[in-house]
Amino acid sequence: MKVTILGAGHGGQAMAADLTLGGHEVRLAAVPEHGTNIRLLSAFGGIILEGVSSSGAKPGFAKPAMITTDVASAIKGAHVVLVVVPAFAQEVYMKLLIEHGEKGQIIVFNPGKFGTLAFAKLLEDGGRREDFIIGETSSLIYAAKTKGLGHVNIKAVKTELPFSALPAGLTGQALWILTDLYPQFSPAYNVLQTSVDAPGLIIHPISTLMNMSRIEQIGPYRNSHYDITPSVARVMDSVDKERMAIARTLCYETYSFIETMQIMYKVKAENVYDTMYQISAHNVQMAPGDLKHRYVTEDIPYGLVTLASLGKMLGIHTPGIEAIVNIASMANGEDYWTSGRTMEKMGLSHMSLMELIDYANGRKEK
Repeated sequence: MKVTILGAGHGGQAMAADLTLGGHEVRLAAVPEHGTNIRLLSAFGGIILEGVSSSGAKPGFAKPAMITTDVASAIKGAHVVLVVVPAFAQEVYMKLLIEHGEKGQIIVFNPGKFGTLAFAKLLEDGGRREDFIIGETSSLIYAAKTKGLGHVNIKAVKTELPFSALPAGLTGQALWILTDLYPQFSPAYNVLQTSVDAPGLIIHPISTLMNMSRIEQIGPYRNSHYDITPSVARVMDSVDKERMAIARTLCYETYSFIETMQIMYKVKAENVYDTMYQISAHNVQMAPGDLKHRYVTEDIPYGLVTLASLGKMLGIHTPGIEAIVNIASMANGEDYWTSGRTMEKMGLSHMSLMELIDYANGRKEK
């Protein structure tokens, strides 16, 4: 299959190497302003993959068919376009896809962070809403990190990963193609579920903010399981309960943080703390170097802010989520309530609960 991967960070490099070794024609691209890794990989000639692959292919040296900062060329002729960038970098690629994307392409945000809903509005504004099948996953399929020039380690591949198209009625059609790439993809209820059920929104910002003193004193440091302690796990659990209140209102079927980890990593525990310490992929990792890391600058404004905005729209109180957003805003001297991705910015705040669900599932707002 001809696959374009937009974004050359940890996830994009892992995806490009993995799918290349799996036998697909892969084009790896990033815009020039994000092109440092692209230029390095071009000079190196490819990517060394170690660890595991999603297809069972033997890890090793992978040479994608194209490594380029010419995104338009990379998009041309692709069957599937996989957008693998932080949520704050999604819009530049959305605009390029509107300009250069070809009718019939499947476009997937990995993960979504409400990106599919935001993209739908831009497509509508650009008169291209019906030209593509668009969708998202709830998380990146890998636990992966780069290890230097042209070298990426995939520590684990999720055994099951929810995916939904927008509208959800197209999910089956999209998965008919996408499971050739990732048989781990499974149908989610809709894109509200994939964005609201994203486990990174619970793990990343809370663990980072709760360890901010240590991070600022010594910078990035090697840790185990995000350095979560029982009290930090209780904060995670409280925020997750608020997220679940929103999810249960929106979705026919939804999962708690613990249940999501059980599905993705095949672990079993009764609380957040024990769940986290059973995930072998989190045994050894590096903490963020500072609070400008995407665990804060992405997961707060493009995750927790959106959840709080959604809760307000639905009349659901989210004091714990709001507290985390306020702490992050104060710590970084930023107003994430203003800069974040809200229901208003996505043109959805006027909808009732049933109108929002109908929109996600496929019945158009009248």
